[in-house]
Amino acid sequence: MIEVDGDPMEPLLSSGDHILIDVSRTVPAPPGIFVIWDGIALVAKRIEHVPHSDLPRVVLKSLNPEYDSHERPATEVRVVDCVLWVSRRL
Repeated sequence: MIEVDGDPMEPLLSSGDHILIDVSRTVPAPPGIFVIWDGIALVAKRIEHVPHSDLPRVVLKSLNPEYDSHERPATEVRVVDCVLWVSRRL
């Protein structure tokens, strides 16, 4: 279980929420919310495969419209786990 820090995945995940992760799911298929290592920290993103790309590519999406999506080669994305469950304070 890890704590969310920041608002890129709002309204689904808010800062201070705790997410339960499945470390056995490191391949982003089917698309969903995954925790990835971005080279600096662990971040939660929606990951989708880019159809019909010559080299496998994925799109990393934030749910908050204030943040841009990023397309990357699939080999550059280090998926740590899949988000299964969220808990938040009322």
